Amino acid sequence: MKTVKPMLLGYQEKASSEEGWIYEPKFDGIRLLVGNNHSYTRHGTITTDRFPELNFSKDVLLDGELIGPGTNAQETFEGAMSRFRGNMNKQISFKAFDIISYKNKSTTEYPLEERKAVLTEALTMIDSPYINLVPYIYTEGEAVFNLMSENKMEGIVAKRLGTPYLTGKRSDNWRKTINWSYHDCLVSKISFKPLTVQFSSLDGEYIGSTRIGFTSEIKEVLLNKSPPFHCKVRSRGWTSKGKLRLPLIDSIK
Repeated sequence: MKTVKPMLLGYQEKASSEEGWIYEPKFDGIRLLVGNNHSYTRHGTITTDRFPELNFSKDVLLDGELIGPGTNAQETFEGAMSRFRGNMNKQISFKAFDIISYKNKSTTEYPLEERKAVLTEALTMIDSPYINLVPYIYTEGEAVFNLMSENKMEGIVAKRLGTPYLTGKRSDNWRKTINWSYHDCLVSKISFKPLTVQFSSLDGEYIGSTRIGFTSEIKEVLLNKSPPFHCKVRSRGWTSKGKLRLPLIDSIK
């Protein structure tokens, strides 16, 4: 089986509302390509046996996000990873947002809006309770982002109309905006090679660490200042074990 590398997203700090764009919710799970009795991750890891619910014989290749619904139907990355690691009791759902091929023909050169129409047709043909279309709306990106924030979802993706699907490439035609949460923390420990920062709450409890996302200004402070000291951290919420998920240093006080 030949795998395809999916199109990757650019980044936009703040949500916007622009003509000529559509806006989708960004689900917090595992990027997956699904079709023709196979599934695999964006890195090419075959997951066919891990997600048998997604196996169907139709000649189609879908791009989307594998999620593990959590409390109140909110998706959780930990839920998706639990199933990925072998917990077959964990419920899953695949949220399809694009289509790469259909009926023995590549759809990558089709403009976005045409691919969306083909995707809707393909999902009707597949008719699986485990595979659903990601909803989208024209222009009103800020309203969608506010709704995602209210529901504690990961954020939104903005996509430019009229554009092709660029396999294996990161493009500014797709832009994610993350619903960050912000936290006042302490830098409790710094280690080097690689540069790693540990965080604690203001009460001194360990709440996570990071090795990435340092600006040159923040890196200079970290190399010349001794812990503990205050910082503001942004993260994608909390893990079930009470740790910051994917924390990044936003500023140092």
